Amino acid sequence: MKLSTLRPRVATLDTRVAKPLPKETAGHYGSSEHKAWALEVKRRAGWRCEYVENGARCPNRHPTSVMYADHIQDIKDRPDLALDPANGRCACNSHNTRSGIQARARRG
Repeated sequence: MKLSTLRPRVATLDTRVAKPLPKETAGHYGSSEHKAWALEVKRRAGWRCEYVENGARCPNRHPTSVMYADHIQDIKDRPDLALDPANGRCACNSHNTRSGIQARARRG
């Protein structure tokens, strides 16, 4: 006996026809100044995440993990420090995401 399955009630979006909107980022992040700042921050860290948890530095590094230049003081909180290399740290995806969530929570 062959079992048949029901088709989904909601159709799947065919992205060949309905293209998703392009991702938009704040203008600052696309600037050549920000790109130079980010490169300096990542080079200084040796392309390794700088977060320390329980006394141990995060082992994530380029090229096995994507690295981000994370602002220690968020741009929304301290726009004057946006391009200050001392206000940057190299972060893996997990730590960069956590940092952003914590900054938004502090702002309330």
